[in-house]
Amino acid sequence: MTVKPHYHLCKVLDGDMTQPLWPQNVALVPFRPDAPQMIAALHALLASSYEAMGDRVPPVTEWWQALSADEEYEATLIFPVISGQGKLIAFAHCWNSGFIKDIVVQPDWRRKGIAEALLLYCFQVFYARGADKICLKVDQNNPFGAERLYRRLGMEDV
Repeated sequence: MTVKPHYHLCKVLDGDMTQPLWPQNVALVPFRPDAPQMIAALHALLASSYEAMGDRVPPVTEWWQALSADEEYEATLIFPVISGQGKLIAFAHCWNSGFIKDIVVQPDWRRKGIAEALLLYCFQVFYARGADKICLKVDQNNPFGAERLYRRLGMEDV
């Protein structure tokens, strides 16, 4: 895989936390690492998003084994969002070091405030854990407007 130019952005967590505003008919639900259908849905959403940017995600079994074996993995730091019909439409996945590894929103649900709510929720979670900052990387050519959102929410270059 080719290394793409990216920005490394961080947000200082100073206690001035904006509350997430979730759109109607969506809900944040607990991640269930014992639910193969949830793992498959996360993988499918992630793979489709990465493919849209010209990248590839390994097959689900390989992906899940590597992810869940990583020393920074915690099941409680995967934040699935479902529609009113119970379909996975977005999720954020953070490492326990205060790094947002992935944030993905299904194309039909973009530009409705879900990614913003997920980010604000991640900020709150890590602030409550005692972190002083939270970081992520974003491709400089991200076609989904992610960089603008991250900067609008106070994330700055490192």
